[in-house]
Amino acid sequence: MKSSAKLEKPGGLVMSPYETEGQWDFPYAWAPTQLLAVEGMRNYGYNAEADRISYNFLSMVAENFRHDGTIREKYNAVTRSSETAVKAGYNINVVGFGWTNGVFLVFLHGLPTPMVEKLSEEQLHSVQ
Repeated sequence: MKSSAKLEKPGGLVMSPYETEGQWDFPYAWAPTQLLAVEGMRNYGYNAEADRISYNFLSMVAENFRHDGTIREKYNAVTRSSETAVKAGYNINVVGFGWTNGVFLVFLHGLPTPMVEKLSEEQLHSVQ
């Protein structure tokens, strides 16, 4: 999908290609928009793309959870970090945000078994 390539980064899809220091723009990724995009891709048969984006978002959230023990509202999809520098809009990155938890579970259950196993292996190796 050419249109998603512009927005796809190491941690999933960024909100927009425009860097405005706003919470709804580059480089931020929010769980509900990841879900909408991935479900849309699946509905139109772009399963490989949906799996890749789901995996990248999942691994970013899991990596940050290992780092500080929290799940956040928004993430930097470029640096794969929960560190944000929002200057326009709501600038707090809320801990324990429900939609991130829910999307994490939906994505985890939607991935093919080999990708879930790979994610699990990554988690185990990063703890050791």
